[in-house]
Amino acid sequence: MEKSRLGISVGLLAAILYLMGLINLLGLILLAGYVLLFENNLFLRRAAVKSLVIYAVFSLIGIFLGIIGDVFGFFNVFIGWFFSFRLDFPLGVDRIIQYAASIIETLLYLALAATALRQGTIPLGPIDKAIDSQIQ
Repeated sequence: MEKSRLGISVGLLAAILYLMGLINLLGLILLAGYVLLFENNLFLRRAAVKSLVIYAVFSLIGIFLGIIGDVFGFFNVFIGWFFSFRLDFPLGVDRIIQYAASIIETLLYLALAATALRQGTIPLGPIDKAIDSQIQ
């Protein structure tokens, strides 16, 4: 079993990286920064970048839904001057999408952490291709 510079196994450090994505953004950034700066293991480096990219993707989903909600709010101000109805997501679809994204993110991080303990990963298509093309 290969060890990292911290003295723990590479798989455990990768699992900690993924779990940090669920717990704390600052911890994730610090741990991923350490791995990218000081560790030479390609599996660890890929896990650090993959964890950061997953966090960014799911954060962008939340930001996008928030922007759409703000656009509806902007138009509702003007519509409210003349009419007595509001524009909004039908049936609260924005909340449903946000909850589904949160559940998927949690399950994805937990599955990645479990497979990282055995120094494996779950293929994520375009994310893996982008990471593999950048990390050599």
